[in-house]
Formats: sequence, C-alpha cells, structure tokens
Amino acid sequence: MTAGASGIVLALLVLTPALALVGQAPVKPKVVTKAVTKAKPRPDPQDRCLVELVKAERQGVKTTPTAGINNFYLGGNVHLQCRGRNIHMYADSVASYGGNVIQFISQGNRVRYRDSTTALDSDAGTYFKDGERFEAQGNAVHQDLKNGSTIKGTQINYYRPLKGVRPDLEVIAYNRPTVTYAVKDSTGKAQAPYIIIGNLVRAVGSDAIYAGGAVTIDREDIKGAADSLWLDTGKKQGGQLIGKASLRSQLNQGFLLTGGSIDIGLKQKELSSLKGRNPGRLVNSDVTLDGDSVQIELKYRQVDLTKSWGKKQRPTAVSSTYRILGDSLLIDSPNQRLAMVRAYGNAWAGTGKDSSSTSRDWIAGEVVIARFIARDSAGVKKSTIRELEAEFQARSFYQMAPEKGQTKGSVNYTRANKILVTMRVTADSTNVDRIDAHGNVDGVHLQPAIAKRDTTKRADSTAAKLPAKRP
Repeated sequence: MTAGASGIVLALLVLTPALALVGQAPVKPKVVTKAVTKAKPRPDPQDRCLVELVKAERQGVKTTPTAGINNFYLGGNVHLQCRGRNIHMYADSVASYGGNVIQFISQGNRVRYRDSTTALDSDAGTYFKDGERFEAQGNAVHQDLKNGSTIKGTQINYYRPLKGVRPDLEVIAYNRPTVTYAVKDSTGKAQAPYIIIGNLVRAVGSDAIYAGGAVTIDREDIKGAADSLWLDTGKKQGGQLIGKASLRSQLNQGFLLTGGSIDIGLKQKELSSLKGRNPGRLVNSDVTLDGDSVQIELKYRQVDLTKSWGKKQRPTAVSSTYRILGDSLLIDSPNQRLAMVRAYGNAWAGTGKDSSSTSRDWIAGEVVIARFIARDSAGVKKSTIRELEAEFQARSFYQMAPEKGQTKGSVNYTRANKILVTMRVTADSTNVDRIDAHGNVDGVHLQPAIAKRDTTKRADSTAAKLPAKRP
C-alpha cells in the first residue's frame, strides 16, 4: 500500500468478512443452515458502514494470520470514512483486524469520530462492526451536535442510529462521567445547563438521559442527589430521582425537598414541578411539611404552590409557632413567601410554642384556613398567622390574654358552622384579638376566679414606728 492511497475498503460490508482491496474478488460467505426459533431484528444492509481509506501519509502493512483473515496497519494522519456517508474517523495510526475491529491510536493528536449528530474525541478508540459502535477510551468527550450537550469520561461508547436496530443514537459512559446538559429557552437563547454525574450514564437521542449509582444533578442554585435518575426533555417533559432522593434550592430563602423518589416536571426544559414521595418532606424557612407525598409547583424556580396528601403520614405543617394537619394540605407561597395554608379533612391547627399539645390554643373543622402576614422582627421578616378560619363542624379552644389586674386570662371553647379567629400581631408577639362564630353557635366561656381579700389578717398595732429621717 502506497502513501496517500485511497479507495481501500476496510471490509465492513455485511457479506464481506475480511478487509479487501477495491476490485479484489470478495470471499464467498459460507452458508450455514440451522433451525431458527425466533427471528431477530436485522439491520438494513443499506445502512451498514463500509469503511474505506481516504488518506494515510505512510505506507500500510497487510498481514494474513490465518487463511481468509486479513489485518491492515496504517500510519500517518489516517482518515477513514464510511463510503457515501457523513461518517469520518481520524487517528495518527490505525490497525484493522479481520475487518471486524478497527483500532485507532493517538501519538500526539486526538482520535476523532464525526457524523451528522456527534463529535467524539479521545486518546484512543475502537470501531466494532458488530453493533456499529465506536468505543472511545481516555479523556473521552462526546458532544451532541443537535442540542450542544456534552459527556466527559474515561470511556464512552457511541452507537449511531441504525435502521432495524435503533432509531436514535445511544451513548453509554462509564466510571462517573460528567454530563453538561444544555438548556435553551423558548427563543433559543442558551440558559444555565444541568450538570449530571453518576457511576454510569446512558443517553438516548438528544432528549433522554439515564444515570445510575450515586447520582448528582446541579444547576446554578439547585442541587439534587439520588441513587438513580432519568430525565426526558422531549415528549415526556419530565424525569425522576429514585432512591434516597433530595433536591435543594438556594434561590431566595431556598428549600429542601426529600423523598424515596422525586418526580420532576419540566416545561421547555425548565423545572415546573417537583413531587417527593414514599414519603415526602419539604423544609424551608417558614415550615416543615411531611406527607405520603409533597408536591410543589414552581414559578421562576421559586415555590408558588405546595400540595400534600397522605394516609400513612397525614400531611403536617410545623413551624416554631404553629402546627397544621389534615387529610390534605395546600400551601400558597407566591414569590416563595408564605401567604396561606389550607387543610382539608379532619383539619386541625394549633398555635403556641407547644402547638402539638391540645392544651394549647387550637381550631378545628373539616376545613381550616390559616392566613399569614410578614412580621418585621429585629429587622428580619418572618411569617406569622394573621387569621385562622374553620368551617363545617368548626371548634375552637383559646386562652385570652389576661385583663388588667388579672394574672390569668379567660378560656373560650366554641362550636359553630364557621369560626374566624383574628390575631393581634405586633413586632414581637401574636395573640388572639377576637373570635367570631356563625351558625349553630354554642360553647363555654370561663373567667378566671378573682382572688378574695383575706380578712383574718390584722395589722400589728404594737409595731414600733421609726422616726422619719430628716433631710
């Protein structure tokens, strides 16, 4: 083989098992007859790669280790191409074994694979006829030319689309590769990418990513972790973190969502919803919420609405000053500021430092609504309850503030169709201001006992009086 030779076919035709020169008579394949129990999908022969030499700067060597098996060795800025296809492979030197395996070796320049959808670079590479795959080893970098995403790792296997086998490209990366998953908004403008790391990563087409083994997913202010992950930004517009899942946001006051798994909802590749399940927990600066499932709706990456359901774990919202529970909870928090909590089904809300105890102030009913206001305390804005409302079999138990001259306040227990408790909010305290009840009202109002004067004690008339001191 002479320097600069072209037109040499590297024998990856379905019926040509060995490397051959163009014009050389192909080896006639042996016909083997055997029973076939189940038909397997076969690749379209028209889509198989017939590798041919485009360029080699040094003379090649041909060896025949066994009859009918030819090996070729080429060197010097080698360029191979799949005949008639936009599929190119480059290396400093190449070794082809029996036409089934082609090894690419780097001696300074990177090994490169290029087609219409993929750019793959590495220190070394191997092309396999079976499966039409390219294995990149050593500092491998795969770039999806369609969406701009990249995968970096020590070994990346690339499977090009092949009729009759797989409709989309597939990429499998090993040994904790790093995925930089590109994101664009509706106008096509590039946004901050997702960074995904796992023990093993598999990409299918330009939209689907699967990762397994101590997976992490990060994006600007968002950090997630789980045992495994799948993400589909195409038709499914969703994903899932599976096994010891967590997702933390540092935007604004931030939040932490945890669960046995977390469902991910997307809209134009942007996070639109998250759902922690089996069970779920949401923690932020205002409340800790537990339930069988906890779902949050996001707007501009901030929590806008939170929903929770549960039978094993009744949804329960807890802060330092209140506790609210029911069969289901809805929390409104526009701009990630707590505005309202609605509890449905045997709902209960308690206030005070020990709000888990029924000896504290509480309100209950089939529906309980707590409305909040931001209170400025020592220059820090904190959410505090402004109103509590109960409907349908409503009950309330409240201890009123002591009146002037009293050490204890009155106790009020009320039943009605609807009860509204209005709070008096100051910079450092929140107390009951008034209670309004409507429809079938009854209850008990207890006043504290007034201490009686002890008439059995008399003044000591024998006590000596000291003279007044002169100035």
